[in-house]
Amino acid sequence: MHRWLVAVVAILLATPISTLGSSSKDVVLCSSSDLDILPGNWSLSDQACLRVDLGVLQSGTTVFLDLTTDQEIDILLFSANTVEVYQNEQSYRMDSVWQSESVFESFIGQGEWHWTAPTDRGETRWFLILDNLNHPQDGGEGAQGGGVAEISLDGGVITPQQFTLSDSIHRVGAGEYGIAHGPFSVDDGTFVEIHARTMEGFPDILVMTESAFALYSPNVNWSLASRIVSADMLLVTSERYLPWEAADTNDEDIYVIVDNRPGPGGGGAGTSPASVTITITLTPVLEPKITSESTLDSVDVGHTAILSGLTTPNKSGQILDSSYSWDTDGDGLTDDTGPTTSKIWDTPGNYTVRLSVTSVDSRSASSTRVIHVEDNSDPIVNIASEGTILKGFGEQLALTGTFTDNWGIERVDWLLDSEIVMSNNNVSESSSTLILEITNDFSPGFHTASILVTDKSGRSTQEDVEIRFIDVTAPEIAPYEEELTVEVNDPVIFQIFATDYESEKILYTWIFEQGTENEIQLNGPQVIYEFKSEGPHYVVCKVENDEFLQSTAEILVLVEGDDEGSSIARIALAAIAVVVIAILAISILLAFNFAVGRRMSEISDEDVEEPTDKIQTREEQMAMWSTPRPLSFEPPNETPEFSQIELDILDLDDVADSSDKTRITGINDALFEGLDIKPEATEQPPSENRKLRKHCSSCSRPFELNLPQGIDTAYTNCPNCGSEELVSVADEQ
Repeated sequence: MHRWLVAVVAILLATPISTLGSSSKDVVLCSSSDLDILPGNWSLSDQACLRVDLGVLQSGTTVFLDLTTDQEIDILLFSANTVEVYQNEQSYRMDSVWQSESVFESFIGQGEWHWTAPTDRGETRWFLILDNLNHPQDGGEGAQGGGVAEISLDGGVITPQQFTLSDSIHRVGAGEYGIAHGPFSVDDGTFVEIHARTMEGFPDILVMTESAFALYSPNVNWSLASRIVSADMLLVTSERYLPWEAADTNDEDIYVIVDNRPGPGGGGAGTSPASVTITITLTPVLEPKITSESTLDSVDVGHTAILSGLTTPNKSGQILDSSYSWDTDGDGLTDDTGPTTSKIWDTPGNYTVRLSVTSVDSRSASSTRVIHVEDNSDPIVNIASEGTILKGFGEQLALTGTFTDNWGIERVDWLLDSEIVMSNNNVSESSSTLILEITNDFSPGFHTASILVTDKSGRSTQEDVEIRFIDVTAPEIAPYEEELTVEVNDPVIFQIFATDYESEKILYTWIFEQGTENEIQLNGPQVIYEFKSEGPHYVVCKVENDEFLQSTAEILVLVEGDDEGSSIARIALAAIAVVVIAILAISILLAFNFAVGRRMSEISDEDVEEPTDKIQTREEQMAMWSTPRPLSFEPPNETPEFSQIELDILDLDDVADSSDKTRITGINDALFEGLDIKPEATEQPPSENRKLRKHCSSCSRPFELNLPQGIDTAYTNCPNCGSEELVSVADEQ
């Protein structure tokens, strides 16, 4: 059957075709065939034509046509709607009728071209006309016949490769250029295959970047060096093929140019039109790359690492998102797919990650990267506390710290003022609590409590909180004599012992004559005071610690008038008080008895002198009036020395009348039994008000002082600030 069809076609092709005339117009009658039944070689008679049915083509479909002829013929291409214009001898030499890009007049020799169905229409039937005629509508152009043409024609629809960018014929006038394809982008390493087939002329095929094309296109002072020389195809006379590996494009877009301009050297002259089919096909590079926004040289253990394959070359769309596969644990199995993945490594170490990709043309490639996983994070620690914590002595301090770590906690230490008070080397929970009893072993004031958390890598974090230990109890007053009996105008020693281990300082405040105009306050654990009136008096001592907590001692003092007959007893009591303060030392007692006896003997031999207004020296006054003011009281552990004021108190018994002798409370009369002391009676001058008021030169606060008879000027210490002050009766006058 095929042989029969070939014979019929051959007969038809050999049969001359007449141009039939009519009164209205001529009609061109062509033999008909299609690509599937054409013989390999056949003859086209003089003044004959052949219409080859290319079939119904979809928009964008590309066909190839390979033709050889030994006689000049015209090759014409029409759609089914316009082929009748040619056959009816109407004017067909225009772009709206024929497909000018696929028209070759006076063609002889061998040539191949590819033609793509226009995209401005849907399915269309197309016809290729092989014209060996001389007829009116050819306008005397093209082949005119004159002999039998021996022809071979092959063709068909092209199934494009996966990465075919362009496959079509390009026609360029003399001195002009055309863009075969562009702009387009490729990855460095991609093979760009350019296949050129010339139907007429001698064009150059150039490849250039977009910046080079911007210089080339206006043809004004463009540099030939700006093109990619390694991709040049100069003076294409028939068929040329060049595979070019893209490199050093600087991420610029690429143009493939059909150049029909003069130059460059070795290229076409560009003096005649050129027609060339350009097929551009890519073999995209497959080069998987593993990257991350953070460094992969040191990934923190326990933290999420985002692994990316997005830097993998893929400008040609060679890899679909689903064609990325990840092996993140080195077991050879796919753990995830997609261009990105995430992974958490719970233990430090080196891990190999593999990324494999498969292109749409079924090629595959893979790459690996070693990920270094380290512990780069300190533990996160928090103590649930705000501001300074106040805790009193005897109370309990409770602190809770919470902590987390990216790997694991090895040790938890609680510290107070940088000293460890509790440790935990076996941590199984995410919190720790410190329970601390606030005892007197701690000093009052501010302290720093800390929790120090150390992880398995030896990284640590410390969180601090400020704590203030305060005294919450008042000072404790030692037992004291709550009732005293004294003589009027006698200097009386008042002493209170108090303890408070939670405070650094204890303040003693004595209040005499409370509630009266003569109220006076003295400070210190030991004070001396003279009562000027008889009757009951209440003396109050307030003991205050650092936190202003007070304890109060109240002493009832019964003040009596002078009793001459009791002077010896008062002296004995005073002596016993001194001896008791000296911790009952025998040697001191003997020295004291000796001193008293000697002093009594001297006084018996001397007349009592009247007091004078002579100002005593500073040392004499300090010996008489100054009294140490200790900051706190501690029981004496050494044998004390007698102060001048204590001796002077004893001397008063020798210079005063028996009715005015001073009684010193608390002395045991038994110690002075056998002493034969007969003080000489002297007349006591009448009592006068010797209370002086003065403002301190240092702190400006007022204070009062009673000067004894016969002492008009004296040095004393300000009870408020301790400043040494000069007090004189003359200042009050």
